[in-house]
Amino acid sequence: MEKETPLDGNAHSSEILSNLNSMRKDKGQCDFSIKAGSEEIFAHRNILSAGSDYFKAMLSHDTKESQAGFVEIKKASPICVEKCIDFIYTGTGSVADGDRQDLMYVAHMMQLQRLCDGIAVFLENDLSPETFVSTKQIAKMFNCKKLENHCNQFAMGNFRLIAVSENFKDLEKDDVSFLLTSKEAKATVDDKCKALILWAQYKSTERALVFGDNFKMLDLSKMRTKYMRYLLENEPLVCDSKPCWKILFAALMDKAKIKSEDHIINGEYKPKKMSITDEIASKQFVAVVIDNDIYILGYDKTNYCLKNYSDPEATWVRISDRKSNGRLRAVTLNGIIYAFDDSKDYSSAVESLRAPNETWRQVTEKPVPSYECSIVSAKGFIFCLGGYKKLYSITDNLKFDPVYSKWHTLPNLPAGRCYAAAVELKKKIYVLGGSLNADYLNTTLCFDITSETWTNMACMHHARWQLGACIAQNKIYIIGGAGSDNNIEEYDPVQNTWKVVRKTTGKNIEAEASLSLVHMM
Repeated sequence: MEKETPLDGNAHSSEILSNLNSMRKDKGQCDFSIKAGSEEIFAHRNILSAGSDYFKAMLSHDTKESQAGFVEIKKASPICVEKCIDFIYTGTGSVADGDRQDLMYVAHMMQLQRLCDGIAVFLENDLSPETFVSTKQIAKMFNCKKLENHCNQFAMGNFRLIAVSENFKDLEKDDVSFLLTSKEAKATVDDKCKALILWAQYKSTERALVFGDNFKMLDLSKMRTKYMRYLLENEPLVCDSKPCWKILFAALMDKAKIKSEDHIINGEYKPKKMSITDEIASKQFVAVVIDNDIYILGYDKTNYCLKNYSDPEATWVRISDRKSNGRLRAVTLNGIIYAFDDSKDYSSAVESLRAPNETWRQVTEKPVPSYECSIVSAKGFIFCLGGYKKLYSITDNLKFDPVYSKWHTLPNLPAGRCYAAAVELKKKIYVLGGSLNADYLNTTLCFDITSETWTNMACMHHARWQLGACIAQNKIYIIGGAGSDNNIEEYDPVQNTWKVVRKTTGKNIEAEASLSLVHMM
């Protein structure tokens, strides 16, 4: 009775294949060759047929390759062909960064399923934001469903990193649509929209239609309003496309809860009158505007806000009190209100308010205490000009930088003045009228912010002080003030001329009246 000896069959098979592989490399007893590019790889017919159905079909019949003793594999990397032959002889393989797709192509062509499966597992384990696009393309090209599903799951958790990778622009349009419409993707609508733009910009003409189709699928109700406006103003793929523009604009209207309503021209035009409460009307105050909100700052340090003044249902609400009590000057800069104590010789405190639901805080003190100064914000700074101190009108010209909370001294006014108005137009500050030691002034001074120089401009028709001023259509208008003779004057900086445009007789314009003009689109 025979019994099997305790021998390792796998070791024997491995040894045989190793010996055959060594013979192959030494071209020993090789009877077939594979040509790839300029390389020729020698092998044994029986080993190739046993290891690959591709070679089995080729060498089991009287094909031209079998007769010639070689096969030429075109459009394949010689290195990848060599690796596939190595796999047939050794059962092992390796993948390099640059030959992933080529290696899968050759292995798939030679019907080396175990090698194809091994490459897929390697690609799955090596998946990263940088390799995602190429791996997804390989999975789809060679119908590797498991690898494709793994890529999809990876993309859901790494959307942002994939979107900013170098190869994202090479992603196919169907894959881009999948990422953008998936609710599982860990990304905001803003992220998805930006990714779509980055992808479409690479071939903007070719991908413009695809961009529009995908843009429609974004949930724009969840997009930041500021980003929506940026797209309308700066992104050609959106603002140059009427369908995209209409979709985004409609979404903006929905976010603002604005309903559609037709308009009928009917009767005489009657401008809307905006009234304030008796409580506010009984006070002395200054007014400033931020976007669609009006703020009234009372001399008794009480303050009020009218949110969205264009809304017929808008109402005044009391907001936090300031610390300083008495007369004040106020300006806005970058959405912040700055209130300057302007009540006495030694006034210097400056308070700020960022939002109506917050409290005032003191941000700085003027380096030159005074009152009845002219305050204007321009080009990221706040300018404080002239004023009254110790019975004299002063010539100081100061600039405050709110970012660094630092004051700078600028060239003085040509002559002292207080109770003047000041406005900024095209990088120039115009100081208008005022008083010099109890004398009314009709002079106009111009300060060039860039060159920091003063120029005397044309004089107003009426000397006045405690006046209001504003800008409209690149012209300056002054109203009210002591000595005005009820005239509103208009200044044209291009022509350097003043003219009286209207009388305010019977309008009860008080001294230091303020005027704000808002242009609605």
